[in-house]
Amino acid sequence: MASASDALNYSEPDMQVQLTEPSSHSIYQILMRSSFRRQLLENYSHIPPEEQSKHVHEIVRPWDIRAYPCTGVGAWLVPQLCRNPVYPEILKRVQAGEVLIDVGCFLGHDLRRLVYDGAPSDKIYAIDIFIEADIVSESKALAPLRGKIDIIAITQVIHQWDWEGQVKAAKQLIGFTKGPGSMIVGNQIGNSKAQEVTLKTLVVSMWRHNPESFAKLWDQVGQETGTRWETQAWMRSFEEMAFGAKDGAGMEDGVAIIEFAVKRVE
Repeated sequence: MASASDALNYSEPDMQVQLTEPSSHSIYQILMRSSFRRQLLENYSHIPPEEQSKHVHEIVRPWDIRAYPCTGVGAWLVPQLCRNPVYPEILKRVQAGEVLIDVGCFLGHDLRRLVYDGAPSDKIYAIDIFIEADIVSESKALAPLRGKIDIIAITQVIHQWDWEGQVKAAKQLIGFTKGPGSMIVGNQIGNSKAQEVTLKTLVVSMWRHNPESFAKLWDQVGQETGTRWETQAWMRSFEEMAFGAKDGAGMEDGVAIIEFAVKRVE
């Protein structure tokens, strides 16, 4: 497992799973469940309805690079940011010229939805697990963005570390915020009972938050960075986030998705 200190050199935890045939694995189960998935593919990507399923299943390169569960269940077909209660504010602020960066953008599904909803693409940035531009390390490539970001979207990323690793990651994120009013929003895997879990399949320890523990994390981060944050968080079922009821299968009891919006006050 990558230690918390190692995580600041390169943020991706040691959870690589290499599989040659995606259809042979239980977590590879891409389904075209959502009508909005089809709508976005047709209206934004201009893929006819009768060709959408074939198109989606031909996109296997992400699985070949990193066989994450999110890839296997087709999370990249489900825009998540638009489900956050503060999404109308996010969209309005970006339309007014504020800058948003998507950390761990995956295949850019949230950004496509933002542009589809009217956000200007020149105010939107995205990064993922490129060593040269790793937002939770002291990356020279990202140095020009420090202190320049109004809104950071980070979905299904922070949960990959234990408590200490999440604190370090949050501190790095804060360094990119412009100041009071800046927001950090997204969602991640959580649990109704806040706890550290070790997934046998990945052999890594992760901290699962509920709203109370997530607020405590940001209180700690605020105290240690001389900032102050107003935290909102909501527990969601997998079905509420447009995933399948079985997408959390194999995880611990009480597992759910925690959606959050953290606003800088000082």
